[in-house]
Amino acid sequence: MTFYFLGWKARYEKLMIDNLAKDHDVRMLTVPGYAKKVVSLCKSIRRRTSLALPLEWLAQRVNAGNGAKRSDVLVCNETQAIRGLNPQLVATFPGIRILLVRDLVDAAFVEQMRPHFHSIYSYDPVQCQQLGMEFLDQFFPFNVESVRQSGRSEHTGKPLCFFLGRDKGRAARLDKLAQTLRAEGCEVDFSIVKDDTSQLLTPFHTDSVVTYEENLTKAQNSDVLVELNQSGQTGLTLRPLEAAFFDKKLITDNKWVKEMEFYHPDRFFVLGDEQRDLGQFLRAQAPQIDRRILHKHSPDGLMDRLLAASA
Repeated sequence: MTFYFLGWKARYEKLMIDNLAKDHDVRMLTVPGYAKKVVSLCKSIRRRTSLALPLEWLAQRVNAGNGAKRSDVLVCNETQAIRGLNPQLVATFPGIRILLVRDLVDAAFVEQMRPHFHSIYSYDPVQCQQLGMEFLDQFFPFNVESVRQSGRSEHTGKPLCFFLGRDKGRAARLDKLAQTLRAEGCEVDFSIVKDDTSQLLTPFHTDSVVTYEENLTKAQNSDVLVELNQSGQTGLTLRPLEAAFFDKKLITDNKWVKEMEFYHPDRFFVLGDEQRDLGQFLRAQAPQIDRRILHKHSPDGLMDRLLAASA
């Protein structure tokens, strides 16, 4: 059985696939150049004449060229399921088809996708309940054994607090939190990437885009990670997993972390939902997390779940 991943382009997703490929038959489903040119030509014809040319024949040829068989599994994400030739690739894939929804979607999208996939998963538990998807634990791109538990290379004795993310209207809250952390004796390394919500700029705003590898290095070299989620989001993001795998603390506004097996009040501080002082949290010693729990959120844990779904 081969697992084909379609359209997984984010850097952390590619790292996850590289790790899976060490022990499993995992590949990217690739679209050759000639097929992309045919799709582009068909789009051009449709714009000029409103004539929609069928592309299923092309998708079947691409699937066959990748070696896809009835015993194989295709894993697609929500942003790629509707782009280019991908809808036809999904429809003509000969094996099991699985959709992993990583972001917030609406009921219309799920109903549009449902006939084309055998299973639809989401990392958001509320979204699963509302839209009838199956819940899947958020995954980290590295297996437990390959994560290096490294501390800061130049420790000053002050906890270093790290945030990286787009503004998304969070700048005022982040600026206020930074001042609170400094008052508690912390160093602050915040990078708020400017976007169309950026109005009143702070000293933390930046135009620079940090690579995922640079983000991981900064997270590993920090003591406390910080996240503020977008409105309406539930379930885990990657930040709690970074804290868990890298043995760091996390300050977050996501109450969902309290439902996780690896939650401990000395590791996760939930803003607006804590009964104690932030300073007490910063001074507390967090216990180690059982590696068996972390396995559920690793690439191998994800593969265990997908294998069970395709059995």
